[in-house]
Amino acid sequence: MRPYPEEITKILARLKANPRGMSVTDLSRDLAINRNTASRYLDMLLISGEVEMRTYGKAKVFYPSQRVPLSAMINFSSDGVAILDRTLTIVQANDRILEIVRAGREDVIGKPIGESRLSAFDHPLIRARIEDALGGDDVVEEVRFLRTGGELYFRMKILPTAFNDGSPGITIILEDITSQKLAEEALRTEEAKFRALVEDINDIIWNVGDDWTFSYVSPKSFDLLGYAPDEMVGRSLLDFVPASEQERVAERLAGLLDRPFSLLHIPLLHRSGKNLVFEASGTPDFDEIGDFGGYRMVSRDVTERHQAERRVRGWKSFLHCIVQNIPDMVFVREIAGGKYVFFNRAAEAFVGGAPESLAGKEESAIFGPDLVPLISCGEAEMLQRQSPVECPAMPVVFQNGETHHLQTKKIPIAGEVGEMKYVLTIVRDITDHVRADALLADQRDLAEALGSAADLREALSICLDAAMQAAGVDAAAVYAVREEGRLERVAALGLSAEAAARAERIDGEEAAVLIGGRAAAFPGDEDLRGIVTFTIVHGGMPVAVLVAGSRLTGLIPAAGVQALETIAAQAANVAGRILAQETVRIERDRAERYLDVAGVMIAGIRTDGTIERMNRTGCLALGYAETDLVGKNWFKTLVPTRLRPRLEANFRRLMEGASPPPGEEKGSLLARDGGEIGVLWRNTIVRDNDGRITGLVTSGLISGPPAEDVY
Repeated sequence: MRPYPEEITKILARLKANPRGMSVTDLSRDLAINRNTASRYLDMLLISGEVEMRTYGKAKVFYPSQRVPLSAMINFSSDGVAILDRTLTIVQANDRILEIVRAGREDVIGKPIGESRLSAFDHPLIRARIEDALGGDDVVEEVRFLRTGGELYFRMKILPTAFNDGSPGITIILEDITSQKLAEEALRTEEAKFRALVEDINDIIWNVGDDWTFSYVSPKSFDLLGYAPDEMVGRSLLDFVPASEQERVAERLAGLLDRPFSLLHIPLLHRSGKNLVFEASGTPDFDEIGDFGGYRMVSRDVTERHQAERRVRGWKSFLHCIVQNIPDMVFVREIAGGKYVFFNRAAEAFVGGAPESLAGKEESAIFGPDLVPLISCGEAEMLQRQSPVECPAMPVVFQNGETHHLQTKKIPIAGEVGEMKYVLTIVRDITDHVRADALLADQRDLAEALGSAADLREALSICLDAAMQAAGVDAAAVYAVREEGRLERVAALGLSAEAAARAERIDGEEAAVLIGGRAAAFPGDEDLRGIVTFTIVHGGMPVAVLVAGSRLTGLIPAAGVQALETIAAQAANVAGRILAQETVRIERDRAERYLDVAGVMIAGIRTDGTIERMNRTGCLALGYAETDLVGKNWFKTLVPTRLRPRLEANFRRLMEGASPPPGEEKGSLLARDGGEIGVLWRNTIVRDNDGRITGLVTSGLISGPPAEDVY
């Protein structure tokens, strides 16, 4: 910088000596200089900031400036500052710009810009800007410096400057905008990432106004809804809701009241017409003065999940319905607190309470002392083993007086972290199974007993005993059906002597009513209220009637009726067998009488030659009783010794089917007294159903003296 003229120095000295101020006239007189020259020098000092001026009327009074000198002032700036004269020589540089170029003051001050450490500014483009500044223009440019360790960004201002002597110069100010540039770059990077995220994620980003009109829609809308963003912007969210759901959705949206919301399910229509379900979360958007302006929303397609949840809910409802309606009793109790939390309908009916009166109570407050062993059975073992435990059946007397057999099963239920949290108790009524097993055993025993019955009367008496034991009735009677539908009592149990005597025989209309199973009263005893009648039929005809009654109740339990029905069926089966045997016996006896009265000798011989049968005529002729002959060898007992070998050989050929039996022949037999009797024989081979030979039936007329020409 050029030194001040001598007059300026003197002016500054005079002003410092007179801090109260001096006018132009005073200074020109004290310094003996022209008044115009003094005025010009004061203007220069005023411009440079060396002096200050105040006006009093028409007079101008100048004072020494109280401002900090420029050299000190620029060092306070956080920006880099360098001052150049018109020849581009550096006359001033602050500490910040020296720090930027990493140079000392002696490396910069007094040197042309191109030869100093600020040579980076001696660039044709920057030099052009400097020339513009020297011409009076302000220049603002952004520049970038590369140096070891990174890049620096500056906003460079080149300002025209005037020195104290009035010569032009420039001031270069470097505002460090590196952080701003890096922040802008990071913002651009994050914006690019956000844009990529918005475009790539499977969610749709929406901005909606307070009337639910779209102001922004992310590109993913095309993939998920079939609509491009520009097709949705400006339209209402409700335009994309199915018509049947619009009213419900509108009410739901109106109830949000500018509050944040999450996981709101909104049904939407795909462009193809497919119904979708979106799950949306929204944050309210407020303007500068706090007025609600809409929502920023994120939504995703949860149609498949929604459908799966509906299926799960439906399945849970189905399972709950099953659990509520199964005949087994289901109880659920917390292990920690010991309180019951669930009862199905069967369990509620069993303990006699409503769900609201049972839930939250402990075992002692729900179950009576007689039921506690049933409910608590197996629980200790289950907790120890941590696996299901099934208890044996226990008899329990219900309120109606019936005894039921109940079986308990304990099942542990784990919580979310695997610990046992609940005890599931299932109580099953197995009374029918127990009764069925007992009935099966009774049927087996009854079948064995009936197998030994000699006649129908004995069989019916056995059935009556079984009916009293199995059916749980108070009285029973069994009647045999005789000629013309008359009933004759075979046996009775549980009746007084007078009642038994009154109904020993029944005929007429009363008998027909019993046989038809329509009896309204027990025969002979009006006190028996519950009456059941079973007709035992064989070959389509009634052969007996079983009647049972109860004095305690007007209705015999179903299990008892089933037992009586089964016994009646067994009685019908055995009646058929006995009657068939009776028929066979009668026919056999009739055949026996025919054989015994026949005037010929008739004998049956097995294939091994033993005697199976000899009629009375033959026994009398030979002098034997039938018991003496049955099982004996025909040839060794009754055939003379001289004929035995030949006749035995002929008999073997007959039994082997090698030759047909001869026709009528003469022969001889040995009597018991050793004499021989002549017989005229006729033989017939006996075969079974499969055609196999099982023996020989021979019949003969006693012809007097023995004959030699036998078969």
